[in-house]
Amino acid sequence: MKTRLISSLAVAALATLSLSSCALMSPQGTLDPYAPSDGVEVNVADLEVRNIMLLTNKNAVELNLVFGVVNTGSEPAKLGFRFVDATGKELGKADVKVPTGYTSFGKLSEDPVLLTMRGLDAGAMVLVYIQTPGGEQSISVPILDGTLKDADGNYVFPEYVEYVP
Repeated sequence: MKTRLISSLAVAALATLSLSSCALMSPQGTLDPYAPSDGVEVNVADLEVRNIMLLTNKNAVELNLVFGVVNTGSEPAKLGFRFVDATGKELGKADVKVPTGYTSFGKLSEDPVLLTMRGLDAGAMVLVYIQTPGGEQSISVPILDGTLKDADGNYVFPEYVEYVP
């Protein structure tokens, strides 16, 4: 009887260990940082640039650079964007002055950052070099068509309609 109880406990412990240890060696996805929106994010020196995206209309010629930025420094900073194609040829550039604290850019009613770049389609990604006096980072930024509608005539991205050029 004692050996049967010990054998049962050993089998139960072994089964529990073998079934629950799957997560022991698996990577935990919740530890991976990610941008929880449609845009991407990057940190350059004292600037934390968030939810960077380009919004366009069906023609995809004029694009609106939309993003938020947190300047953790004690002085206003210059933030530069240089857009390049796959060969490294410059497609366009933009410079903005960022005050301290949080600032959002891209509203059409508040001095938007509009760019004219040919050869870019909605749904694509474009390589952007983000520059400050303290450093530079490159990142691929998505191009979204804010005028897309579903089969029922509803905007696919209704929150971006006011940002579409």
